[in-house]
Amino acid sequence: MRIAWLGAVLSTALLTVSGANAQHAGVFDKWLNEESPQCVPVSAFKSISTVTDLTSEQFQFVRALYVALPPMSKQLPPGDRAIMASAGGDVMLALVDGEEACARFLAPDFIQEMLIKVGEGKVAHIGTPV
Repeated sequence: MRIAWLGAVLSTALLTVSGANAQHAGVFDKWLNEESPQCVPVSAFKSISTVTDLTSEQFQFVRALYVALPPMSKQLPPGDRAIMASAGGDVMLALVDGEEACARFLAPDFIQEMLIKVGEGKVAHIGTPV
């Protein structure tokens, strides 16, 4: 039952993230639309946003989210670290390989909150309210 519940929550979260990318990307639109190049230098984000390097645990969290986003990937995405770019109330997460961000998506508030908790080392246990 727990696995089914977790699957339903994750599916809802991922559809929300996917919908957020389609609806409003703000300053990050040019890197999130269908015509965007596959890889973009991280320096391009630094020119218009605050870029924060994420911890290795947050990297794994972002990588798992990216793989599960529609359309689901059958391969690990490129990158060995992750960043968070913030501007104008929008947050974009990116997996970075060298100095190129080749996997990017918007992070709604609830994903940002989870990402912060992951960075703080917080965990949830069975019976923890959602």
